[in-house]
Amino acid sequence: MNGIEKEMIDRRPLVTCAGEIEVFSAIEDNLLQSLPKDSAEWKRSLGRPVRSVHIGANFVPFSSVGLPKGTQWDLIRQPLFHIYWTECSDVDVYKSTLKEDIETWLRELTFKDIQDWLIVVVENYDGKRANKLLPRTTVLDKIRADFAPKQGDRCISVINPGKSDATESWKGLVTRIRHLLLIAYAKAVSRLEDHVRQQRERRNDPGWKFMEYFQLQEELAQVLEMLGLYGEALVQFDELDALFSQFVVNGVTCESVAWLNDFQTPLERWHALKLGPSHLPRSPSILELRAYLFAKQAHMLLLTDKVWQMASRCLPFLHTCTRELSILEISSPPGALECWLFLAAMEVLQTCDKFNHADEVEAYSMHTASLWAYASQKLKALGELCGLLPGSTPTSEQLHVVVGLSAGMGDNPGTPIAPSPTDKLKEALCSQEAFNKTYLELAELAMGTYKHTGRVRSARLIGREVAAFYMLLGETQKTAAFLSDASRLFRQDGWLEVAAQTDRELADCYKQAQDWRKFIRCCAHVSAAVDLDTLVRWNYFDEMRKHVDKLDKSLIVPFSDIIKIVSVSVKNGGIVMQDSTIELECLVTSNFPREILCSNVLVSLENEPNKRTERYLKGRSLTDKELRNSDGGLKKLKIQSYLDYKQDKQLSSVSVVNKSKELQRKDSSPPVYSDFGRCLEAVKLPSLLTPGINVMRLTAKASQIGKYHFGQMAFHIGQLQLVSQPLIPRLAIEVIEEGPSLRLYKEPAPLLAGFEQTMNVIFTAGSYTIDPTTKIRLNASRGLSLQIEPEAALTSSCEFEVGHQEMFSSTRRKLRVLADMLSKDQQVSIICPWLAKPIVVSLSFTPPLTSSWKLHTVKHRKFLLINLMGQCHTDLIVGRPKLVVGKEREIVDKNGEQEDEILQNGLSYSYMWELIMDPKPSLTLNAEFNITYRLKGILMEPKLYQYFFDITDYQTLYVLDATLEPTKGNEFCRVGFLCHLNLSIKNVGDTLEKKAATRSIMYEVLAEQSVWAVCGRTAGVVSFEPEMEPQTIVLDIMPLTSGYLPLPLVRISKYIPAEGHSGKHETHPRLEPFSPGQVYNATKGKQVHVIVTPNDSNL
Repeated sequence: MNGIEKEMIDRRPLVTCAGEIEVFSAIEDNLLQSLPKDSAEWKRSLGRPVRSVHIGANFVPFSSVGLPKGTQWDLIRQPLFHIYWTECSDVDVYKSTLKEDIETWLRELTFKDIQDWLIVVVENYDGKRANKLLPRTTVLDKIRADFAPKQGDRCISVINPGKSDATESWKGLVTRIRHLLLIAYAKAVSRLEDHVRQQRERRNDPGWKFMEYFQLQEELAQVLEMLGLYGEALVQFDELDALFSQFVVNGVTCESVAWLNDFQTPLERWHALKLGPSHLPRSPSILELRAYLFAKQAHMLLLTDKVWQMASRCLPFLHTCTRELSILEISSPPGALECWLFLAAMEVLQTCDKFNHADEVEAYSMHTASLWAYASQKLKALGELCGLLPGSTPTSEQLHVVVGLSAGMGDNPGTPIAPSPTDKLKEALCSQEAFNKTYLELAELAMGTYKHTGRVRSARLIGREVAAFYMLLGETQKTAAFLSDASRLFRQDGWLEVAAQTDRELADCYKQAQDWRKFIRCCAHVSAAVDLDTLVRWNYFDEMRKHVDKLDKSLIVPFSDIIKIVSVSVKNGGIVMQDSTIELECLVTSNFPREILCSNVLVSLENEPNKRTERYLKGRSLTDKELRNSDGGLKKLKIQSYLDYKQDKQLSSVSVVNKSKELQRKDSSPPVYSDFGRCLEAVKLPSLLTPGINVMRLTAKASQIGKYHFGQMAFHIGQLQLVSQPLIPRLAIEVIEEGPSLRLYKEPAPLLAGFEQTMNVIFTAGSYTIDPTTKIRLNASRGLSLQIEPEAALTSSCEFEVGHQEMFSSTRRKLRVLADMLSKDQQVSIICPWLAKPIVVSLSFTPPLTSSWKLHTVKHRKFLLINLMGQCHTDLIVGRPKLVVGKEREIVDKNGEQEDEILQNGLSYSYMWELIMDPKPSLTLNAEFNITYRLKGILMEPKLYQYFFDITDYQTLYVLDATLEPTKGNEFCRVGFLCHLNLSIKNVGDTLEKKAATRSIMYEVLAEQSVWAVCGRTAGVVSFEPEMEPQTIVLDIMPLTSGYLPLPLVRISKYIPAEGHSGKHETHPRLEPFSPGQVYNATKGKQVHVIVTPNDSNL
């Protein structure tokens, strides 16, 4: 802006030089370069942190007139430190002349209350003087003793400052000057801060002026900037900014301060904002003051490489300026403020581009996007004011406005390669072509930057404005592209009202382009937008109906917000049979403002794929909640909080973790519409679709079997087809066919062999009809006879016709079956013409009677015991038992004469016969037991039950006996005393096999451990020779309890000794048991009386 000076001001502190100036002049250049090279710690009061700063200096000759005054706060232009230079090395010269000169110098400093000074003695030694003896007292010692007895650091000497071998001395001088200069600076800054604080507290006093206070705090900020503390300098300018804004705001609510009237003058110039070093005019306007403050703030931010923060401050700064002009009621020519705002935004944008860093592009692009948009809006406002928009012609008055605005901007020329914002604005206001180009360029930059930072919605809002501009240019194709993208995004993000307004603009665009198909689509969306006025919706609804009648081919429009599906439910219960009707009920909400007649309502039926890639619903209905959850944009992220603790259990960090898969962008490809060749149709057609909730009932015939799911729903309004998105989660149904079935059922009681019984043959028709003359054949296995005709004889196979059957109806037929007594498991094969394989039914028959036998021995006498058990659920009458053994073997009946007995299920009868032994026994006796039986309560001929068995090894070969005797000296068997068990084994017969020379028998004593204790061996082998006496074995045994105790069990077995080696195999002795009739054990049932001992406590 005009009034800003371009030259830089040297803000280094002033240091005066007194004494021998020619001595200082020899080292001045080297000292100026050495001071700011290294940093120094700057310690400040009030607990402020220590800062590391670099400080330089400007050296000027000492003058008493230039010393600072008590009311002078210009730290930059007043000397803060004073140095006296001398090269005197002779003490006598010092006493005669130099001491008085130093006293005069210090007297003038003390008069001004200045305590920041330094005396430097420069000593130059050559090689010759270095060999001489040094004096006892030097000039430096005299100066310290006379002027700084307690401040030795105020006097310093430097040796040969111009030579390289005196670096340590030179470094000491530079460090001492730097340190004392910082101390002086700290004192001056502290006094200035106190004064600034006092002046701020007096801001409500009469006569207080902001500009005077502004200069004080700006001086403090400049001092901090000179020290390299750009952050603290920025704080000072921010305080000035906030203080001025507070005065402006308070000026509205309370009595305004007098100095504020100086800024309420009409706006006469609106020169461009200039970032960088600048000066403030003597009487600035409010825009000049604001521009100067922002330039200072921006300069501090650029020095700290915070370009993004400068960009973020720009837009609030521009809004603040606009608001303050309104509050203070400052008048300005039309368009002047827009010019200044445009120039300020462009200046910041150019500066951001100039100081561009690759690692900060993302940071400041977040803020430059809004600046590009703001600049394009202000340029468009200027275009409207000056008549530069497409389709308008500037008037003479508007041309005068352009001239006035150009004059108020002033001149701020740039380069041909990089024109200044002022040059760009003036060029844009010269012609419509230049204006159009500049506006579109700014708008494209704004949209591109918004997209780059992920703020797509803001980019689409700019796109709407660009679309309106293209509409004025008559380029409907570009207009439609911008508006379509904006409408789609607004609808996805739920900005329904903005989307509806965009659709209105899009409909007007298509109408102007005479694209009637797209016009109908937009009219449908606008008429269904509930956020718009009802009259507007009626108008677009009527336009849609009028143009739908003119369509020559179908037009597909997605449901979107026109129609919403509330719920979908299948009315068929369970599985759907072939040739039955599929019933579907849909609840939909129509957002049309009026009712409309639908020529057809459809729901597509799609084949279920083999590999499921989508979510399927288990139930029979699809609700609005499930439909909403299928929308990826509305799904909630499964986010978990993660707390990280330190070793001392203190919270270290908090993070949020989403363990789900990464989000994927939404597919932007056009939707795929279902094939409505297989579909459900509305029951009543045409169907009336009214605003609000509508119930649609649809049906279809299940003609083909398979698994299906419902795809999409469609409403046909003439040639307009409103189609929904796929119904997800998928609602599936299964259509199956069920063939006829044939089953055999019996009574709950088991089937009995030997009796004719009745079973049920149940035939059930399926989902389709079959020929009534179709015959079904039943084949029985061997031993089983059957017949389905009531009067026909039982055969091994039979057949019958199906007859006329309704779908899913059943018929029952009686089947007579008879199984042989000897057969238990049977099979019936059912041969059906519609089946490739016969149906095999297994039947299990239970005999009505079961029997068992047992041989009992009494020495040489044999008795046969036969047990007969009933297994019929009905009582049986049995009688006339008979036993036949061998051909001519004599038996004696021990049963006596018996009448017929009733045998119940699970009960048994026993019969006994004695077998008379033959002197010439045979190896095997064939026995046959038979008895008659019949069912109780049923008139029928008795049936004969036969039971065959063989009797082998029935001759008694050995008689086993045992006695228990007390030992000698004891009359009775006592508990705990040994007794003798005498085993006697007697051979009473020979086997029918060839007699052996010697036969061996093994005995085993199996005593119960809690009753008997066998001492010694419990088993042994005895041998029998032909015609040998009985063998007797004596065993020691001890009773463990008293009472009548059964004798220990003794078992004998055949002992077959080893036969030696037989080839490669070695044989071992083995045992073979005797048959039950070959051994008579006389010890069974014997008991012995055992008494207790006399000293037993139980006596």
